Amino acid sequence: MGQTESVLLILSIIVILGAIAFTIQTIEERKQARKRLVLLLKRQIRTAVNIYKGLPEVFMTVELHNFISRHIIAKWNKLHAIETTQESLRAFNTFQERAQNRVITLQHPEGSMTVYQEEGQVYHTLGLLKETTYWLGELSKTKQISEFSFNELGWQVKDFYDRVSCDIEIFEAIETLRQHGEKASFPKFKIALRSLGNLNQSEALDSQIFEIHKKMEQLRNIIIEKKAADELARREAEEADDN
Repeated sequence: MGQTESVLLILSIIVILGAIAFTIQTIEERKQARKRLVLLLKRQIRTAVNIYKGLPEVFMTVELHNFISRHIIAKWNKLHAIETTQESLRAFNTFQERAQNRVITLQHPEGSMTVYQEEGQVYHTLGLLKETTYWLGELSKTKQISEFSFNELGWQVKDFYDRVSCDIEIFEAIETLRQHGEKASFPKFKIALRSLGNLNQSEALDSQIFEIHKKMEQLRNIIIEKKAADELARREAEEADDN
């Protein structure tokens, strides 16, 4: 074999080894990209499912339900096109069943001035609504939600946030009533009532507003009765002094 043939042979071997190395590297990169995509999809599904499960029934509108459930199902289908496990299939089927059977009511708790019975629940829900707003914003940035849907759903979540915030004002009025009485608490109930009234464009808060009106009427009657009793006591004291 001459020198030229030896050089060509060596070059051929180098090219073949390079091609093999490139192929191995490409396969490995594809595996890593696939793994990253699977992890991303699982994380996206987990986040969306947590939001779906976390939103209270009173704030789960038809629009929110349809968007979130469709989004989750689309992500799961994309995941299963890449990787399918028995655990993932079970979770997917469970979610589909839950989404199909979820009843949309949006009913305010009957006979209650507040959405929640404890102030701690209020702050927990405010956190969930903040998380939902952030999640929708991230979807908007990555073009995973239309501008129309983002504006509509974002408005709904903001409206719910403002409504839950009113619970804080009502709880403050209730605490003022407990500590300082009817006269001191009446203006605070009035402020909360005004806040709710500004949010009641669709008249969905009528039952809650009615309960606060009823409470304020009770307070007003008690204030009037106490004022009359105080006035009577004053007059009786004056008459006793005159005698």
